[in-house]
Amino acid sequence: MAGGGSHGAVQWGALQALALTDIVPDSILGTSAGALTGSIMSEDLKAGVARLAYVWGQMNVSYLAGERWWTRGLSQMRSPGLVNNTVEQATINAILHTELIEDLDVPFGAVATDLASGQPHVFDSGPIVPALLASSAIPGVLPPVEIDGRLYCDGLASANLPAIQAVQRGAGSIIVLDTGHAKSADVGTSSAKVLNRVRGIMAMSQRRRQLRDAAARVPVVLLPTPDDLGGTLDFGDTMHAGSTTYQKARAFLVDLFLQGHDTLGAGLYARPDDPGLSHDLLPLLQEVPG
Repeated sequence: MAGGGSHGAVQWGALQALALTDIVPDSILGTSAGALTGSIMSEDLKAGVARLAYVWGQMNVSYLAGERWWTRGLSQMRSPGLVNNTVEQATINAILHTELIEDLDVPFGAVATDLASGQPHVFDSGPIVPALLASSAIPGVLPPVEIDGRLYCDGLASANLPAIQAVQRGAGSIIVLDTGHAKSADVGTSSAKVLNRVRGIMAMSQRRRQLRDAAARVPVVLLPTPDDLGGTLDFGDTMHAGSTTYQKARAFLVDLFLQGHDTLGAGLYARPDDPGLSHDLLPLLQEVPG
């Protein structure tokens, strides 16, 4: 499950479609928003989709950063983040009931970036709240999280879509729940536009590498997602994003079955018009036409 802020509602829609099948995950890995969604599913797989409807139906920036987060500006440039993570921590505590990752019903890992090494780190044991805070600690916005003497930030910087990490942990096949694509925006020179553009470039580069390396070794099923979403902190359209994804994912899974893909070999199973496909992924592509 990839990260993506408010676009995490896309994964809720995909999970609704998966709930109509007999697919049951052996484990779940998630980054940032995907880590939150993944932890909810891992805590109670049967009730997870229904719980996510309430979570994504109510989620907005105030549940992550407080009501007055926008008033903090240049005066906070020397601080670890634009806001602290106390509000986000309270939100996570209100959502989850399990304290330790190893006590979840489905094996789960939250992916964050080790600030010292720059490498992804999978938290699969220990307290769940610090792991989720670390996985979603957006650089410059939320402070890095110290765990066992090391600092961690958002997994975007190292493994926003942790398919390689799933393979390294023994996955025989992978279902990718991405977080869709934002509407095309003009390239600008303002700090906000530059940061958003750089973040998008990083995410797409990582996505290609993760999909390419994982699909070369195991079957990777890439569920389709919307390509007309707003910003990753825009929570105004989450229900529409989830509903659109449900329809896309459901149709895709039906087509995958009808085309005889009941036994999958290594490769990337995706729509040929997926907006995230790149030239280096085409040799691995196993097309699932609509």
